[in-house]
Amino acid sequence: MSFSPSVENSSSPAKESLDEPGSAHLGTHNLALHEKSTSERVSRTMEERDALPLEIRKRLILQEGYDDELVWTQAEEFRLRRRTDFLALIPAMVVFITLSLDRSNVANALTDNFLRDLGMSQNQLNNATTIFNVGIIVFEIPWNILAKRFGPNRFLPITVISWGAVTIGQAWITNHHQLYVTRALVGTFEAGFIPGFAYYLGRFYRRDELAARYALFWSANNIASCIAGIASLGILQLRGTAGLPGWSWLFIIEGILTVVAGIFALLWFPDATVAPKRSKWRRAWYTEREGRIMMTRVLVDDPTKCNEVQKGKITFSDILNTVSDWRVLLIVFSALSGMISTAPVGTYVPFIIKQLGFRGYSANGLAVPGYIAGIVLSLTAGVCVSKWGNHAYWVAAYMLGSIVGFLWISLPPHGTSRSVLLVGALLMTAFSASFVGIMGSWVSNNVHSRQRPIILALLVMANNAAGLAGAQVLRAKDAPRYKHGFLALVGTSGFGALLALLAGYALRNRKRTLH
Repeated sequence: MSFSPSVENSSSPAKESLDEPGSAHLGTHNLALHEKSTSERVSRTMEERDALPLEIRKRLILQEGYDDELVWTQAEEFRLRRRTDFLALIPAMVVFITLSLDRSNVANALTDNFLRDLGMSQNQLNNATTIFNVGIIVFEIPWNILAKRFGPNRFLPITVISWGAVTIGQAWITNHHQLYVTRALVGTFEAGFIPGFAYYLGRFYRRDELAARYALFWSANNIASCIAGIASLGILQLRGTAGLPGWSWLFIIEGILTVVAGIFALLWFPDATVAPKRSKWRRAWYTEREGRIMMTRVLVDDPTKCNEVQKGKITFSDILNTVSDWRVLLIVFSALSGMISTAPVGTYVPFIIKQLGFRGYSANGLAVPGYIAGIVLSLTAGVCVSKWGNHAYWVAAYMLGSIVGFLWISLPPHGTSRSVLLVGALLMTAFSASFVGIMGSWVSNNVHSRQRPIILALLVMANNAAGLAGAQVLRAKDAPRYKHGFLALVGTSGFGALLALLAGYALRNRKRTLH
């Protein structure tokens, strides 16, 4: 017997309740005792639970933490969601910020004569970016299989510490060959982090809550870019300290932060919502009642998240079922096409701004408004998708928004004011990756729980495969406006938007057929 990946709502009322919140005893009594105070505020999850087939409810009862008689209020559920946001989502974002810092530090180093110090060309830097993405692609699925096998909260922090150590060592490179090696290692260790933690966070939330959380999680990428852009203004001034260039100190400081974040993650994140035994600060997480509420609400929303399923190994059949779902793969290919722009934008925006005529380190700071706008766009899409759905429209709209930025900076005639061209750079920075967070929830909501680590890994692999092509788009001979490169990105982003709309249409048709 298999669980259905979707649960229909029902209007049947809850019948039983637990003792008052905070009571140590979890015995049940009649809901009538609380009818006046809770009848209008009982969580909708009880109605959904009553609508589940009896066979599924019998299977769920066997799962640790699930309580088929548990009743709680909307107010309790709201408080638990907010607590989970602070205890799980925000710390995961902090670790993600360190990942993004280590990815973007090369972009900020470019304004500190990084290429000249290493005797490198811009095209050799493109090669380093390609090698970095190859490392991620090769190890994405293997790392996620290991994360699911040993627990993402145990395995992934070790990789965080590893790439942080490599980042620190990157401060002493002296040529492009050493840069190739360090970027390959950083990419290898970073592989699996994003889909692994996205999968881990999915254990704590209902499916209709994930879009906003994934958007917030992904906004850590732009938050890191803001931090890096501002911090680099001061860090790069350390050039000459201890005989090191400013960009070396950038790698050292951000690498140390990453190692500290990895150690924190290893200590902080528990195995599951119901019994956070590994956390050294477990009392900050959930009481027994709260753990049962969390587990029950998540399993009622999606019974495929049972421990029986979560603790199993990923099989070849799971992989085959995932890659044979052409509708969901349309989303992956949409990401592959639309994300080609993120590698050149992420790597070269401060450098492009500098080439437009803005001086030195100020180019790093001038890129920050684009990153801030990207955060706003990402969160706006996440909140709106959580309320009204329509992932496809938001993804397509944001890809089209990045096209406006590409055209803005590449088409104006020579002699156009640098301030006008700066607007184009900020537009493409804001839109180029703001749709990625909601794509994670989009694919997650349309596959079985066993397939989620796989589809999330495929999505991130697509993003990094896009980076292979994107890394070679902006060529030195096309500087400073990179007209040919940006016009190529217009085509890839437009095709990605079309695929997103086709995926949305196909998935809506499938739902209508099932109903």
